[in-house]
Amino acid sequence: MKNISIIFFICGIFFSHLSAKSMVVLDPAVIEIMYMIDAQDEILAIPDMQNIKPLDKTRALEKVGTFTNPNLEKILKLKPKIVVITSYSLGLKDQLNRHNIQTIMLPVNSLKDISNNILEIGKLTNKEEKARELSNSFNKKLQDIAADSINKTGIFIYSSTPLMAFGGDTLPSDVLDTMGIKNIAQNVSGNNPIISPEYLIKSNPDIIIYGLRVKSEKEFLDSNPAFKKLKAVKNNNIYFLELHSLLRGSPSIIDEILHIKHILSKKV
Repeated sequence: MKNISIIFFICGIFFSHLSAKSMVVLDPAVIEIMYMIDAQDEILAIPDMQNIKPLDKTRALEKVGTFTNPNLEKILKLKPKIVVITSYSLGLKDQLNRHNIQTIMLPVNSLKDISNNILEIGKLTNKEEKARELSNSFNKKLQDIAADSINKTGIFIYSSTPLMAFGGDTLPSDVLDTMGIKNIAQNVSGNNPIISPEYLIKSNPDIIIYGLRVKSEKEFLDSNPAFKKLKAVKNNNIYFLELHSLLRGSPSIIDEILHIKHILSKKV
């Protein structure tokens, strides 16, 4: 009996070690997902950002530099088993691999990617059941949103000089499509295509969403003469959106979609 007790004690230490904090997570979306599936105990550190949910919890976490410039020395000192990187931290990958630290990066080019990422994080953190529940709930909400289609055309502009919009194979475009807004830039070459004023006027979208750092809607409209010829402008169907809210591949994007849909349903 004594030997059996020792074996259980050793096993307990082993499994406790496996569940100890082991991940530096540089992707804000992954951090949010980990909290949603109760996997936050795996987090060693995150980037220094002010808007990662839940704010009261993430503010207290260890920070390892900024989102765009993570601190390699701090990361190495924490000795993580895994570092979740983003497209902004690709230069970190080879450096971490040289120190035998595994890195992963999860794609976020569509809403389906978010659903898949939830399941991947569930496997990674041994929270598969909670991940399945979250993924199923996320997909059900998307189905409900798609069932109540707006049936309009639109464009999401993020640069006025030059005039650039999100193309077809991007998360913002998929969001528009799910709401029933046909992205007029979806067939223009490139994920972030330059849109000519002639093409914009010819396509004449019902809705314009923009994410520029401008002081006012007037400043946005004054930035390009073509805007004033569009029915979206004439009908005041313009909506400003903080870019990070539709670029972050977190399930919380549902709240933003519903908010946009609520605003637009009252205007179009």
